[in-house]
Amino acid sequence: MNTLEGFVRPTRRPGARNYVFVVPSVVCSTLLARQIADAVGAVTVAHQHGCGHIGPDIVQARDLFVGLAANPNVAEALIASLGCETVQGKHVAAELQRRGRPGHLVGIQDSDGHDAALQAGIATARELVAAAENATRATVGMDQLTVGIVASRPDPHARALIDRAVDAGAHVVIAVDRAAASLIPDAARHVAVGETGTSPVTYVSNAGSGAQLLAAAASCGAQVLVDFPDPAQPPQGFAVAPVISVASGIGLHTLIADDFDVDSAVDPGAILTEVADVFGGKPVKAELRGSAAFAIPRMLRTM
Repeated sequence: MNTLEGFVRPTRRPGARNYVFVVPSVVCSTLLARQIADAVGAVTVAHQHGCGHIGPDIVQARDLFVGLAANPNVAEALIASLGCETVQGKHVAAELQRRGRPGHLVGIQDSDGHDAALQAGIATARELVAAAENATRATVGMDQLTVGIVASRPDPHARALIDRAVDAGAHVVIAVDRAAASLIPDAARHVAVGETGTSPVTYVSNAGSGAQLLAAAASCGAQVLVDFPDPAQPPQGFAVAPVISVASGIGLHTLIADDFDVDSAVDPGAILTEVADVFGGKPVKAELRGSAAFAIPRMLRTM
C-alpha cells in the first residue's frame, strides 16, 4: 500500500471527502448555517459556543473553526455569523484568508436580519458547491495522508497503528484524553488546536475528551480519524472527516458491536488498510447512519 485516491487540492493536501462546510461562528447562527447547508447539500455543525468565551478560549475556538474550514476534506467553506458574538465570524474569515483560503462570510446583522442572510448565504453556498464539483480524485502518495488517532482508552492497537502509519510514510496527529496519554510517543511534537503540524507525529494539547477529540484532530488537518473510544462510549461520527470506530471488545461495545467499523482484535496493519480504503471513498458506518457529533474543547471553566 503505497498510494491513495484523494480529491486533489491545488495548494493543500488532498481530501478524503469533498465537502462544502458552513461554519456557524456562534450558537446564534447555527440555525442559519443548517438552513443554508440543507438548501444546497453542504455540511454543517451545531454547537453552543461562540459567546461567553474569555481569554485563551476565544483564540482556541476561533482557531478550531479555522482549522476545520481549512481541513483538506473541505473544498469550500462559508462562515455564518450573527455579528455581536465573542468569537467574531469576521475574525474567523480573516484568519482563514491569512492561511491562504477564501474567507466567505454571511452575517445576520450585516444582512439586516435572518431571512436576508439566509438568501445571501444560499446564493454564495450554491456557487461554492458548483466550484467544489470540479474536484476529482487522483492517485497520491501515502505522504499526503494525515491520519488522526483519537483515543479515550490506552489501547495497544492505537500505538501500533501510529508506528505502522509513520512507517508507511503518513503523518499522524494524536488527540487523546488523560486516560490514554501513554499512547503519545516521546518523539511526538506538540501542536495547538487548529494548527497543522509538520512533524511525522504530532499531538494536540488541550484536546479535551470524547467528541472534543474528534474536532481537535480534524482541526489539525487529519483527513481520516481512527477513534478508540472508552468502553462506556458509543461510536461517533464527525462532520468533516470520516471516523473509523474501533471497538474495545468489552462493556457497552459488546452490546452494539455492529455499530463499529473495526473489531478490537483486528491487526493494526488491517486498520491502516481500512484507512486507505476510507480515504478513497469507502463510507464508514457513522456516515451511513448520518451520525456526526461536535463539541469544542475548552481551556477555562466559564458560564
